[in-house]
Amino acid sequence: MDSKQPLNIIIVTGMSGSGKTTAMAVLEDMGFFCIDNIPIQLVRKFIELVADSKDDIHNLAFSVDVRGRGFLSGLSDELSVLRAAKNKVTIVFLDSSDSVLLKRYSETRRRHPLAHDISIEEGVTLERKYLEEFKAQADRIIDTSSFTVHDLKSELKLFLHESAKARPMTIILQSFGYRFGVPADSDIVFDVRFLKNPYFVPELKHFTGLDQCVIDYVKNDGMTTRFIDIVRTFMEFTVPLYYAEGKSYLTISFGCTGGKHRSVTIVEEAKKIITALGYTPVIKHRDIEKE
Repeated sequence: MDSKQPLNIIIVTGMSGSGKTTAMAVLEDMGFFCIDNIPIQLVRKFIELVADSKDDIHNLAFSVDVRGRGFLSGLSDELSVLRAAKNKVTIVFLDSSDSVLLKRYSETRRRHPLAHDISIEEGVTLERKYLEEFKAQADRIIDTSSFTVHDLKSELKLFLHESAKARPMTIILQSFGYRFGVPADSDIVFDVRFLKNPYFVPELKHFTGLDQCVIDYVKNDGMTTRFIDIVRTFMEFTVPLYYAEGKSYLTISFGCTGGKHRSVTIVEEAKKIITALGYTPVIKHRDIEKE
């Protein structure tokens, strides 16, 4: 497979209803040559055609899903062959909670690709089983449960922008509210609900963890100081190990009840720790605007 030069290949996969069609449209708008619903074994064949053609194609995107489930096996072998040719291969896995997927199918009245003789709920469960290997090998897992179409477009553009920098590892720090579910894209999750809650202080309730009054309240507690010290020790130990392992993306999530106060403040403190380690983390406050 001698292409004229190494290719930038993105494989988009994930749960049906999680946004793969939107993702492919975004990639196409960004100049990628996109092929929808291709069996993983045929990706290599297509790349060979590209290598033999006179067209100047360097950015390729393929969507792979359970519609071609008879061809889903052998992912590791196919990736090894593609990467052996010096191509940059990135797997993006789109996910959503089961409840959100079921709601989307109900609203659009679409038929789940596996729900022919079974319920949609059973189809979603079966699909997760089929896609286990893809999710395990994904370079980036994006949880679209709370995303609008605009949110997904923004997330993908951010992902491509960070990838283009060719940095050794991108670290994402995000706050969230357990009320709205744990982000599926988390590699590490810290639960900070044991810290004093500003929500129950009337004069602080309507502020966020970015406001100084809330920051002072959260940090003016010995428990918070001890926790931040523990997080610092943990980060200093684990981040170099993740980097040595070759991980491209590391997503560290901090959760409180609503995702508006404590977790936001702690993420901002974690930002200082990661910055001191030589990284420029991407900060996301997923639920800060929610009530």
